[in-house]
This record gives sequence, C-alpha cells and structure tokens, in this order.
Amino acid sequence: MSPQVPPPEISVAYDGEEVDGGLARSEAELIHEAVKNGENGTTDDGELIRILGTRSKAQLGATFSCFRDEHGTTLTKALRRGSDPTGYTRALRTTVRCVWDANNYFVKVLRNAMHESAGTDEDSLTRVVVTHAEKDLRDIKDVFRKTTSVALEQAIAKETSGDYKTFIVALVGSQ
Repeated sequence: MSPQVPPPEISVAYDGEEVDGGLARSEAELIHEAVKNGENGTTDDGELIRILGTRSKAQLGATFSCFRDEHGTTLTKALRRGSDPTGYTRALRTTVRCVWDANNYFVKVLRNAMHESAGTDEDSLTRVVVTHAEKDLRDIKDVFRKTTSVALEQAIAKETSGDYKTFIVALVGSQ
C-alpha cells in the first residue's frame, strides 16, 4: 500500500517556535497508534507524513518528546519494529532523526562515511561537507569533536588521500 501524501494546499508547515503542548500529546498518540498498527502491517503512514509535513521543527520536537515520555522509547526506535522490505520506514526514521537533531544525524553520516573497515564513502562525505560548508558545518564539527574526541579535519585526513584529501580537508578547515 503506498502512502497518501497530503495535498499541497494543506502541507505548509508553520516555521515559528511556538509549541502547542496539547497538540504535541495528541499527535504523539496518533503516531504511536500508526506505529503500533505497523507492527501488524497496517501502518497509517499518511498520518505520520501529514504530521511531519505540516508541523514546525519546534512542534515536532515537542511531539517526539511526548512520544518518548509516554511510550518509553524514541520514535526512531519504535519505527525499527517490523519488516521494511522497501526501505520506506528507514526513510521515515531518517526524516525523524534530521528533524530531532540534524547535527547529530550528520555526524552519524560522517562517521559512517569514514568507517575504517568499509573504506571511505567519498560521496557521502562530500555531500555533507559541501552542502553544509556555508551554513552549519561549524556546528557539525563541534558535535563531531564532542562525540568522537577527534577533530573532523583529523578524521578526514586519516581516512582520505591525494587531491581529494587536500580539497576536503581545506573545505572543512575553512569553517
């Protein structure tokens, strides 16, 4: 069953910081029911997509917190239950991670890209560095250092070589 995406005219997310606690609690319950039903193969993905697509980052954060507080698990962990033959649930988990804490998500992508046993995933490494170079790479670097106790530039220098190493380390170091 393919998910129903809300029509564009109702998919405009409010971008402010104001949070409605009652809405957060009620939508946490709606999400819980959708996820719980998903364990039986009947997920109401449309409801989850509607919430993800129409709420501000602050409102979603409050909803995810309510979900965790009420159900004793994070939404990303709850979405892991059951099979995911199409990868769709994984995409939903990624969306939730990005909304919940984008910098931690990108640190995870960087760490996975530089996983020693698998070799360096230069495409993922480049994508994160280049797309965040002028926006929030400094914040991502700070979280990377706190998480790994290693500077991002050092980790990249250790895992790369040649002209690519020179380029990517220079780009990261300029932040």
